[in-house]
Amino acid sequence: MNIITMKKTLLLICCIIAPYILLSQDSLAVNDPGIISGKIYSNFNYGLSPGERSTAFEITRAYFGFERRISRYFSANVKLDIGSPDDLSEYSKLRRYAYFKNAGIQFRYGGFTANAGLFDMQQFKYQEKFWGYRYLFKSYMDEYKFGPSADIGFSVQYDFNKWISADLTISNGEGYTAPQRDETYKLGGGITLHPLRKLTFRGYYAIFIHEIPEMVLSGFAGYQDNNFRIGAEFIYQKNYWFYDGHNRYGYSVYSTYVINEYLEIFARYDQLYSNILAGDLIPWNLPEDGSALISGVQYTPVKNLHITMDYQDWVEYAGNGDRKTYLYLHFEVVF
Repeated sequence: MNIITMKKTLLLICCIIAPYILLSQDSLAVNDPGIISGKIYSNFNYGLSPGERSTAFEITRAYFGFERRISRYFSANVKLDIGSPDDLSEYSKLRRYAYFKNAGIQFRYGGFTANAGLFDMQQFKYQEKFWGYRYLFKSYMDEYKFGPSADIGFSVQYDFNKWISADLTISNGEGYTAPQRDETYKLGGGITLHPLRKLTFRGYYAIFIHEIPEMVLSGFAGYQDNNFRIGAEFIYQKNYWFYDGHNRYGYSVYSTYVINEYLEIFARYDQLYSNILAGDLIPWNLPEDGSALISGVQYTPVKNLHITMDYQDWVEYAGNGDRKTYLYLHFEVVF
């Protein structure tokens, strides 16, 4: 898809939402003081692998946000992400950088929702919520860099009924920590199905516009009742970061059992692979290929405080690869 086609797509979307925006002209400002919110992620960890027997206290992330309705149909929000997302130096856990994770407006009318600005991407938002333990481990596509969790752009979503909804997003594609520096854009669309009250299916396709386009296809299935949930997702990525034929794929399976209002147990297993290029004998991304296991118990003494004792390991598939194993005590505070 070239730039002219992209502009036509943007124009088409604007035409679709124009009637809804006009509806807001007769809406009055609402008396809404807004909502201040925040999250803090911290942990104590102990390395179990040979050569990794170290202990540490960490504050890995903090979020601070504000959201306010500015009319009957419009709301605005801003959220700061304070952490060290791309700093890989030996001091990365000591440094802290503040980024805008969200900064935009939302229009909502009936089953129609539109976002503009810097907002959370729909590519794996549903899976992240279903997984439920973002403070101790990211969802699959976020952890292994299949797409940014937030980006600058425009999105629309429509809930046709309680069984089906669809969403479309056009974004920068480089994530919320990177400004737009070129004329590449990312176009993504998804469909979410609820054929039964406790069963969910979701499919998503995204293409990063370029001479050699990067494409991601993902599928998710999940079952959830009052005390139990289980989900699985499969992801395939073609032309990773615009390198022709450099593909990645894998899957994640996770489950939770709620014992009571205070205790729940969970487990998750990930696998990540890359393909073998023509003329090579091993996968092109073998040092990064591997499997992860996360399991533990979450304790919720009060509504907005989560404490988790969990085990995590990462096994590299390379013949001389490492196995990294840790015990964690995680904390999440929400306000």
